[in-house]
Amino acid sequence: LAAAPPNFVPPLTRTITSPKPRHLAIRQSSGELVTAIELLSPSNKHSGGAGSYVQKRMSIMALGVNLVEIDLVRKWGLALLQFEGEEMTESLRQPDGRLPAHSVNVFRAENPQEREIYPISYQQPLPACRVPLRPDDSDVWLDLQKAAEQCHEECAFDKATDYTRDPEPPLSPEDAAWLDGHLKSLKLR
Repeated sequence: LAAAPPNFVPPLTRTITSPKPRHLAIRQSSGELVTAIELLSPSNKHSGGAGSYVQKRMSIMALGVNLVEIDLVRKWGLALLQFEGEEMTESLRQPDGRLPAHSVNVFRAENPQEREIYPISYQQPLPACRVPLRPDDSDVWLDLQKAAEQCHEECAFDKATDYTRDPEPPLSPEDAAWLDGHLKSLKLR
């Protein structure tokens, strides 16, 4: 190796660890977990796939903790709802026979036999959903559309996204046609 140039400064070296799953925990002042909000992604499902996440969600529910799942992972679609049973999935079928692309699923510890499901369609804004707290507390609102718009703006996703390419995996023909028209109206295609 040749001699270092005069402007050489030794680099800093750091060890990279695996990223931790992203979630939001709402706790009482005592530290007791009240509600977990999970933004599902391939990174928090990749080790073992959807099955390992289902184990995690079942343990959260067994602890008597509220759970809000924001499932926007296109690869699995409504796979998590299918673990709740075919009847649950079929109840979400739209008049044209299609299932919604994604959903927000709310489990309330005080009522473990019910689920609140907010269907998500590409052709509608993301929903605002109620986030449960302790039984004596009022719910709080989580406005997903507002949060998504803020993230999009602050992270400059419009500069990093190639809107001329179709998404992977492919959308349904109806959703693909809508997306194409929507992006053309915004002059992104």
